[in-house]
Amino acid sequence: MKRKNIILVMLLVLSGLFAMQSCKKDESPTPTIYKAAVTTAPAPAVDAVVPFTASGQTIPLTWGGDATSGSWDVYFGGTSTPPKVATVSTNAYTATVTKGGTYYWQVITVDANNVKSTSEVWSFEVNSNPAVPSTPKPVVNAINVSCNPTLTWVDTDPEGDDLTYDLYLGKTATPGITASGLTAATYTSVATLTPNVVYYWQIVAHDPYGGISTSPVWKFTTGALPINTFVGLYNADEPAETYSYDVTFTFGSASTIKTTNYWNSGWPATFTLDFTKLTYTMTSYTFSTGWTGVESGIIDTKTGQMTGTYTLWLNGVIQEQGVHTYTKK
Repeated sequence: MKRKNIILVMLLVLSGLFAMQSCKKDESPTPTIYKAAVTTAPAPAVDAVVPFTASGQTIPLTWGGDATSGSWDVYFGGTSTPPKVATVSTNAYTATVTKGGTYYWQVITVDANNVKSTSEVWSFEVNSNPAVPSTPKPVVNAINVSCNPTLTWVDTDPEGDDLTYDLYLGKTATPGITASGLTAATYTSVATLTPNVVYYWQIVAHDPYGGISTSPVWKFTTGALPINTFVGLYNADEPAETYSYDVTFTFGSASTIKTTNYWNSGWPATFTLDFTKLTYTMTSYTFSTGWTGVESGIIDTKTGQMTGTYTLWLNGVIQEQGVHTYTKK
């Protein structure tokens, strides 16, 4: 009986020791885990396009987050693994770029407990200016250029953006704007330019993000208008009647000449010349009381000769039909 009591007492003591040990383990302190604030809200925003102004342009970088009396390591450069460029104590850094292109940056937050968190690698685009317009046609200092010229040039954009153009054209070395918002690198003059005059022209290229490039001022000299070949004193011959007379044609417009002695009768008349088809026409014309006529034929732009057929009516009745050959004297 005494032995049983001793065993029971020993079991109770051991049980108490285990209970005390268990209580001590439960009372151990939970370790503190430190986490640095996550960096957010980058500016410029991801994939933003920043207009390029010039080499040495500065771009402010800012971000959200709190370093809690710590700092930020800033990484910036032209590759997707940018180098470290600074350690700052505020949420801002001023980057400098020398040209357009894609730029990458990243921020590592370091808090007061030296705990770090790393942002994603962000990127934005610094827009490049278009290439300087080049390869003008007419070529620089070209002569005998058409008075209705088609002007062309060559241009590209580093990012492949669609470009628009402003065209400056005039008779001075600082030409005024003639057309804007052109979507192709070509322009055909609507107005007829003055013959035998030096013209100056220039192209300003624009991309959609404010990038601008300006060409040099180019120049060319217009030639004589084709119509001028047909201005002057002519011999008008009517071969069927072995009859000829003098007639003078004067300048009317870029496509017309005039006379005041048609059919050797002191009648005014206007010929319209087509330099594409190499033809001329005198549409139905009333010369004097009861008299009307038409004429059409072909032209030779080298010699100025015109050959065609005519019909004359008097009060609606045909009076004469024949051939006119106009030879320049």
